[in-house]
Amino acid sequence: MRKKFLIIHNKMAGRLKAPMLSRVVKQLERQGAQLVLKAAASVQEDIDLASAAATSREFDAVIAAGGDSTIRGVAMGLMGSDMPLGIIPAGTGNVLAQEISLGHKPKKIAQTLINGPLKTIMPGLANGEPFLLMAGAGFDAQIVKNLNHDLKQRIRKAAFVWPTLQALAAKPRQLVIEFPDDQGNIVKSYEVAFVVVTKARLYGGSFMLAPEADLTKTELHVVMFMNPGRFGLVKALAGLALGRNAHIGSEVREGDKTVAYMMKTDGIMIRPCQKVRILSNQPVPTQIDGEWLGTTPLEISTSEAVIQLIVP
Repeated sequence: MRKKFLIIHNKMAGRLKAPMLSRVVKQLERQGAQLVLKAAASVQEDIDLASAAATSREFDAVIAAGGDSTIRGVAMGLMGSDMPLGIIPAGTGNVLAQEISLGHKPKKIAQTLINGPLKTIMPGLANGEPFLLMAGAGFDAQIVKNLNHDLKQRIRKAAFVWPTLQALAAKPRQLVIEFPDDQGNIVKSYEVAFVVVTKARLYGGSFMLAPEADLTKTELHVVMFMNPGRFGLVKALAGLALGRNAHIGSEVREGDKTVAYMMKTDGIMIRPCQKVRILSNQPVPTQIDGEWLGTTPLEISTSEAVIQLIVP
């Protein structure tokens, strides 16, 4: 049973603007928990506060209260330590909370933070930057790049409408996805319109992206949108939205070995791997856990430093 918590929350939101945070805090206090709340205005502050808490050993767990960006920052400060990470979903997408089936009831969330078991999760690394959920290049990264974050604070998911339309209107740039072996030799490459490299099953909140992905395993699942052009991309995204990616369509074999899967969603192939490279002839936007990272090239692998995540 955990009793003493450090709660790190987004300074821009605060308790009055984050009702989920206030409700969970009340539930924790009713159950006798001792709480210290600290606001952070940047990812670096998330990291510093979490790292100091892990070193001090003053708390039973560190809680990230916010969206996936806040959770990622706090997690980075705890990577490699045995300090448990808990989450209070107070963001827009809350993908990690949905991935672990945390739910939306403050009482249940508080009970999970106090009594929930620990699951060892293995973050990914994109050009050395840790991510908990996924990294992408192309379409979704273009949305993130065009997103007005001040507007997102006010109207939440509605702020994604215009950047999404802009990304759909732009001609997809060709990406080359390379799969190296342990010696760095390329064993397979593909040309694609858009790619997401994921540790998680879900995408954008509740859409099934990679049904066999697992946060606790070293494997990356490379979700490749194979069809070129706007029409092919829109068709694949529509299939994803309709839930067709929950089912494998056919296996892709090399010799007697299954190396990838074609999904029911038209034009989507998923290839599990340990490492992957994303290249392009001209710079293409990239993102990690819904945050702007930069542009291609991108090299992705799994971190050796793990995180102890509190789950229901």
